[in-house]
Amino acid sequence: MAVAAMYMQARQMARCLARLSLSPTCRRNLSVSASVSGLKVLFFGSDEFGERVLRELEGNRVGTQPCIDHLEVVCPKAQYYMKREKKVYTYQSPVDKHATKKGLIAHHPFPASMSSWMLPMVDGGNISGQFDIGVVASFGRFLPPRIINGFKSGMINVHPSLLPKYRGPSPIQTAILNGDSVTGVTIQEIHPSVIDGGKVLAQAPYPIPSTAPSIQLIEEMGTLGGQLTLKVLCDLAFAREKSIEQDETKVSHTRLFDREDSVIVWEEMTAEDIFRVHRTFYLKEPMHTCMRIKNKIKWVQFLELSAAPKSIPPLNPQFADFPPGSVFHAKKVPYIEISCLGGGRIHVTRFRVSGKAERDAFQFNAGYLKPWKDKRMISRPINTKHLTPPFAYPEGYVQPSSYTDVYDNTELDFKYCTKLATKRMVKDAGYNLVDEDSAEDSDD
Repeated sequence: MAVAAMYMQARQMARCLARLSLSPTCRRNLSVSASVSGLKVLFFGSDEFGERVLRELEGNRVGTQPCIDHLEVVCPKAQYYMKREKKVYTYQSPVDKHATKKGLIAHHPFPASMSSWMLPMVDGGNISGQFDIGVVASFGRFLPPRIINGFKSGMINVHPSLLPKYRGPSPIQTAILNGDSVTGVTIQEIHPSVIDGGKVLAQAPYPIPSTAPSIQLIEEMGTLGGQLTLKVLCDLAFAREKSIEQDETKVSHTRLFDREDSVIVWEEMTAEDIFRVHRTFYLKEPMHTCMRIKNKIKWVQFLELSAAPKSIPPLNPQFADFPPGSVFHAKKVPYIEISCLGGGRIHVTRFRVSGKAERDAFQFNAGYLKPWKDKRMISRPINTKHLTPPFAYPEGYVQPSSYTDVYDNTELDFKYCTKLATKRMVKDAGYNLVDEDSAEDSDD
């Protein structure tokens, strides 16, 4: 299965690369082996997306038909302390790590503002002088006109969206949250005053897989952006001749996200909404909610979850009678099922209660859930001196009366929905069976 998935992913990437073209006014595909060669490039980047773009540029520099002759990097300075005469890093950006691994010269601007930073000269042994062009990919700092004009051929930016849509710091995350099926990569001129507002030199679409987390999109779109950047660099004059201005009437902006954006609001979010947020912040900031445990309100993180497939019956056939956030569990089923607004469900397989170690569904069930007592997740902490308040449904909301109301009146056999769940049901859901007898009770 894993090999087949990798093959399909490779074919999808090949189809994307086959459509690499300039902006809509020009459908001519560029060749990386174009006439331009010997470029001296200064790369600006910091995160995983920038690191993927840098990989493609470095691969061209050491390749058989390079258009880049010399490459240096500008990135945030690593933070470390010395232990036994060795550096122990507390933070090092992905771009800095790759530059160190490949032996590239890295410049670290200080202070954070670029207004007083001086543009370096080429330092490459037999190669010297001024850099030809600057390439920016998720650098995270505003570049003043003095730096932009310090390059012979100016600067270009690699942006992970189809501009003018999703200008700003989080286009990939915003595309997932909005449920977009297609996004893309744009190569644009650096505008001296408007962030992501320069002329579009080239664009390539990227279809968003329905279950892919943001980290997968960042890596694949970074690779796509790096290859598209090389096509532009190898015929930069032609790309600029055919460039187009962005349509300001279609501009949309993104923002920086924080921990509050990963809180589950059961009164507002459907199962699809929760799964999108999980994909957006996967491995960055887990989804979290509140739960009453021994008359204390604890934050609970959902480390691994998925939207329940429609083909899998619920663990409780009367789940529609329970409010969103209600928790259901069954023997030998390696997930905890939670009802959501609109009649949907999510399956959670990994948890972390505040102050405790990570646990799977069996351990969470054994430690925090009681078979004779109903549990319900809540959106925000409450006063533990009072009972948990009743669920507040949105105004005008019509609650499904049964499971069949949620799934088009499909006839289902509920004999598998009891606590004696069968192997067939679990396998159909795509989970692995684990013997719950091996789960240890919680310390709580």
